[in-house]
Amino acid sequence: MPEELELPEGLVRIRVRLERAQGEPGPDDDHVWAEPLAADRYRVESCAFFAYGISRDDVVRAGERDADGAPLLEHVVEKSGHRTLRIALDADARLEDPAVRQVLDRLVDLGCTHEALRPKIVAIDAPPAVDEAAVVAGLEAAARQRVLVWEWADPRPC
Repeated sequence: MPEELELPEGLVRIRVRLERAQGEPGPDDDHVWAEPLAADRYRVESCAFFAYGISRDDVVRAGERDADGAPLLEHVVEKSGHRTLRIALDADARLEDPAVRQVLDRLVDLGCTHEALRPKIVAIDAPPAVDEAAVVAGLEAAARQRVLVWEWADPRPC
């Protein structure tokens, strides 16, 4: 049973600048893995942990490069139909806890994949065919039990 998304070789790490208000806590940027296509275009192959509006299989443009040579995301060229959700675990919860494993296993059973940013953040990819209502119901049930909080990071499939 797959638990976390495994990325194939040959991918490029794209830097995604995050918009933050001055003094707002959090990282300045995020990164996604992507398959090079052509003409500064890439197909996203992972989920963003902090950025909004980008999902797996989206085609993006990333032409300019940062000081380390990594492409910088400019914009999404084509939406894939995938959606990204994120969960943050309660302060007392851990990824290995049975209640958390149950939620993640249920998401996998529904057709989602996920990636963990240990110890407390999980990005979830919901492909177009996934039953969105079942995904949301499972996350809402876990939120009511105070196992996690969740959000849509990219609710627009197209």
